[in-house]
This record gives sequence, C-alpha cells and structure tokens, in this order.
Amino acid sequence: MPNLRPWHTTHIEKELLVNHNYKDISSYLKDEDIYIRKMFAKVADSAHGKFNRFNPKSPSYPLFKDDNLNASFVMDPGIKNTKGVILLIHGLSDSPYHMRALGKVFKDEGFYVFSLRLPGHGTLPSGLIDVTWQQWFTATKWAAEQLHQVAKKRGNVPLYMGGFSTGGALILNYTFKALDNTNFHMPKKVFLFSPAIGVSKLAVISAWHHMLSWIPYFSKFKWLDILPEYDPAKYNSFTKNAGRQIYLLTLDNKDRIKKIEDQHQQNKLPAIISFQSLVDATVVPKDLFTMYQDIGTAKDELFIFDINRVYKDFMKSEVLQINPRNIQFSQESKPALHMLINNVDFDSIHGPIACGVYKLNKHNKLVDLYPMHHTTWPMECFAMSHIAVPIAPDNAAYGSFSTLGRLSVHGERNVLLISSDDLMRIRYNPFFELMKMEIHDFIQKP
Repeated sequence: MPNLRPWHTTHIEKELLVNHNYKDISSYLKDEDIYIRKMFAKVADSAHGKFNRFNPKSPSYPLFKDDNLNASFVMDPGIKNTKGVILLIHGLSDSPYHMRALGKVFKDEGFYVFSLRLPGHGTLPSGLIDVTWQQWFTATKWAAEQLHQVAKKRGNVPLYMGGFSTGGALILNYTFKALDNTNFHMPKKVFLFSPAIGVSKLAVISAWHHMLSWIPYFSKFKWLDILPEYDPAKYNSFTKNAGRQIYLLTLDNKDRIKKIEDQHQQNKLPAIISFQSLVDATVVPKDLFTMYQDIGTAKDELFIFDINRVYKDFMKSEVLQINPRNIQFSQESKPALHMLINNVDFDSIHGPIACGVYKLNKHNKLVDLYPMHHTTWPMECFAMSHIAVPIAPDNAAYGSFSTLGRLSVHGERNVLLISSDDLMRIRYNPFFELMKMEIHDFIQKP
C-alpha cells in the first residue's frame, strides 16, 4: 500500500458532540466550523498536490470564507413557512455536503432542515480509526432532540428524518429505539437513500487489525484503502474500523427488525420510503427488500433504480438475472413498489434509452406513474451507483458538468493509484427530478 501521510496519522481532537452537550444548533455550528478548520490546518503544510483537498491552493479545498463544505448545515424556509422539520444524515466517509441537494428539496417543501456531520467525518481520514457507531448515535440523538425543540417552537410541526447509506442505518436505529423509549421522538416519516441495511461480510474480519496495527511497522494494517485525497467532501482512504462499525450497526438493526416482526409492531412505525439502485457495490439491496417484507406495510414505499438494459450485452449474467419486477411482498398489507426502468414500449424519439417510473397493478401489469415525465438514461451510463442517489446533476463537486462528475482519464493499465472502477462510477443521479416528485408525493400522503 502507499505510504501513510499526515492526514492518515494525525490524531484528531475530541469530537464536539461526543464531549459537549450543546444547548442549540446555532452554538454547535459556530464551534464546528472552527473545529474543522483547525483539523485542516494541522496538515496543510504537508499537502502539496494540485488535487489534494488539504492544500489551501487546490481546487479540491473545501473551506471557503463563507462556506464549509464538510460542516453540518441548516436550511430554514422561515418561521411562517415551516410545515415540518427534518434531520438528514450523510454516509460513511462522507460529509453533510452530500445532503445539500436533498436539503434544498425539503426546504422548498416547507421543512426546516438540519443536516448533521457524524463524529470522525469531514476532517481527516484518521478520524475513522477509533470512532464507534455508538458515538454516531449519540450525535444523532442530540440532533433529533434539537429538531424536536425547533418543531415545538414552530407550532408543533411534524418531525421527519432521512439518511443516506450509514445515515439511513442510524435513522432506522433511532426510529426502532423510539418504539420502546419515550425519551426519543418518533419521526412521522422516514426517507432512506441507498440505506445500509446489510453490508459485506468482509466487514467481520475488519476487527482483526487490532492484533497488529498497534505496532508501528504494521500501522497500515488499520487501513482498507490508502488513496489520494482529491475529493473535497469525502475521504478516499478508508479504515478497517469504519467498515467494522457499520457492520455492527447493521447487526443491531437486524436484531431490532426481527423483534418488531415477532411482536407485530409494524403499524407503530412511521411511513418509510427508500430509494435504492438494483445494483450496489457498497450495501446489499437484497437485505433492504427483506426488511420491507418483514416489517413493511401499505404505508411504505420502495423505489428501485433498475440497470440500463440497453447495455445488457456487456453485463454479467448474474446481474441480468436480477429484475425489480420480480420483487414480491407476500404480506396482506403490501408496501408500494415503484421502479425506474427502460420504457416497455420504445415510443420515444430517444429510443431504447428512454425510461419512466412504473408500478405493477394487481394483475401484474405495469402502470406508468408519470407518463408526462419520461426521461432518458445518459448515453454513457449503464447503472445507478450507490454514491449517486442523493446527488443532483447540477452539484458543483459531483454533477454532470463538474470536474469529478466528468472525470475520464485514459492511458495504460497499472499506472494510477485510483482504480478504473472508481473512475467509471457515476457520481450524480440523472433522475433526481423524478426522485423529487416521489418525495413530494410521499410527503403529501396522510
């Protein structure tokens, strides 16, 4: 593996929400901005690369005078316009920047938005060496309490929650615990984006690094990946501990799902909508489908982004065998299943890359949900990626016209530190507008 750099070895200072009980969001945001900038300053003298996010002269540097891409944020529609409040939580190794497009969607719907930065994130990759999922949950619980207070002050408006990947797992964990704990605040509705319901079993062995990594010679053993840090709002390097913590969190959630199923508590849960790619290299989609089978009811919805079957000739047979139309829920009170798929009848001038959102009726026939809003797959896109779901096409860092979103370099094999898989992975959701429509419709449901 490449040599460790200062951002891999520098010990970050105690996380704010793990060690302080802030009285409100605004006081926390002020201290958090100072905290993040202090961590970046610790390694700035060692960051010389043109694309190094810790180099103040780099285009990847995320700290501006009036903006901090890695920090928690609030979007406020105004007291008179507030219809609800929502907590949004990002994914593992990410930062709240990944939730900004969704934050704007909910603000435009009349929601006071607070997007929380999880402990260990948005500073140095070394922040994920010792962090625990319980620390992430402590921060989540604090944020939920703060939003509850905001909701009370604005006329007892409803509390919603949403999360991407690991953030989704934390939101579910909080929601499940709220069933039995009156000190928690049960959200009215939950929005999940590529939620981490199940992760690779390789995460099980990630705890083994403790046997050797305390010895300086084996310090790299703490890391699953040591990569260039060119992304302004996400770590590229990844610790074994981070994988271990999300695995432990998913185990806790699965135990709680089993308990909810056994005790028939499904109807006590809020309405849950999930947006998930049929193919996902980070989480296990099948585990999400199983969750909907075990505890889903008619108030819930599962939205699946199918693969672009125009490129079926290039795809592995095991991928082509997976079809969202084959997802079946056997319970009497069935969750809704919506699918973004290639149009059944190519009645568009765009031909086979045309697509729309469909559901199956009781006769197992496809129903076109938005016939006036057919769209197309980008010609160069064969599937939705895990990381792309919450990102809008106009995102400055990852969108269709951004440097990272359009990153396409060519040369010879075995030269780059970055794998070709990472370069090929789409970073934005080309169907973000359709997802907005689904979010709007779900909010409007009683």
